[in-house]
Formats: sequence, structure tokens, C-alpha cells
Amino acid sequence: MGKKRIPQIQEAGVKELEKIYRESNNHSLRLRCHIVLLKHQGHSSKYITLLKGYPQHQSTINNWVSRYEKDGIAGLKNKSGQGRKQILNKEAHETKVKEIVKLERRRLDYAKSLIEKDLDVKMSKKTLTRFLKTLGVSINA
Repeated sequence: MGKKRIPQIQEAGVKELEKIYRESNNHSLRLRCHIVLLKHQGHSSKYITLLKGYPQHQSTINNWVSRYEKDGIAGLKNKSGQGRKQILNKEAHETKVKEIVKLERRRLDYAKSLIEKDLDVKMSKKTLTRFLKTLGVSINA
């Protein structure tokens, strides 16, 4: 059994981590702050992996602690460019999508196929529905 890794954090750092853990809208950041706080309290990585909703691997937990020690809160945030890229961009596709949906308001499946052909993208009907919702377009009328 290895030695427990307990990060040494100043009181101000602990308060900042607790504030972000309680108040942040970003789920992954809250989770990572909680991990660092639990490690600071002396809990093992194995214990933290057993908590519901936490990473399955102890190495992941230790990586977050290392990133916090190196870069502070900035090390716990997602870097830009991570995650799935948008299929439809509001600025680039808004007018074209609105135009096609206006013509084929009752046949959303057909409108979707026209948009896919016109913009050279593949998407689900649900993706189109969500995009229209962000644009404030009613599809029920």
C-alpha cells in the first residue's frame, strides 16, 4: 500500500475551492474542486473513486490534484477546444436554417434533409429541433 498524497493548501485556497464547489454552474469544475478538497482532508484516492459520480481510476484523481498544485484553479478547468464541435453554428447557419424551416414548417424531416444537403452536414432531427429552439423558432405552428 502506497503513501497517501495529501496536498498542502493554504486556508484561502481551501475557501476558494469550497466556494467554487458550492456555487459554480460548471459540473466538471465542481467535481474536480471536490476531489482536491477530499484529498486535502486526507481521504485516499481509492475512497474517492468509490463515491458516486467520481472518476473510476485513482490515477485520474491524482492527475487533478497534480494539476491543481501546478496551476491552481485554472488547472481544474477544461481547456478550450475540448468536447464535441457544434454541427450548426448560430452565426453561420441561422438565416439558411430559418429559411428552409419556414418553407417546410410541417415537414421537419424533409426540412432536415434539405439542410443536410445544403450545408453538407449530418444531424438528427433532435439536433435540428434544439437548434431551432435556441433561435426561438416555433415548429408547432
